[in-house]
Amino acid sequence: MNGLEAIAFYNGWKISATGICIVFTALCTLSFIISQLHKGLSIWEKREEYIKKAGKLFSRPKKTVLHRKIKVSESFNESARQFHVLTQSMKDPFSLPKLIMLAKKIDLGRPHSTVNDLLSARLIVPDGKGLYYWDNDVYTTILEKE
Repeated sequence: MNGLEAIAFYNGWKISATGICIVFTALCTLSFIISQLHKGLSIWEKREEYIKKAGKLFSRPKKTVLHRKIKVSESFNESARQFHVLTQSMKDPFSLPKLIMLAKKIDLGRPHSTVNDLLSARLIVPDGKGLYYWDNDVYTTILEKE
């Protein structure tokens, strides 16, 4: 077997057609990549801008929450009254983080500082298990001083 007969017998025509298809596909892909390279480079140069746009696209929209503005008096007694009302709305014993969160929700001024003052004045007393309760006896003595 020589020449064309040997090529046909060993599938030479199919192998050469497959090779031509592979080379043609690779050259088409390469030419497409080269023709679109300028777009990729412009995206790379403006990547910060595109990152910001993508961040805005995938970020959650911020909810606008309307807060009632409650004017908090600078006096300790007024703050104590306001926090006493909050603690009455919670079940005893209550959690300080929940109390502070509730105070922030209704926009009471400086809730961390006020809770610290209430703890110092022994109006809010720990129960020994990580929770707190409101001491009504101390609260009534503070009210009597007014």
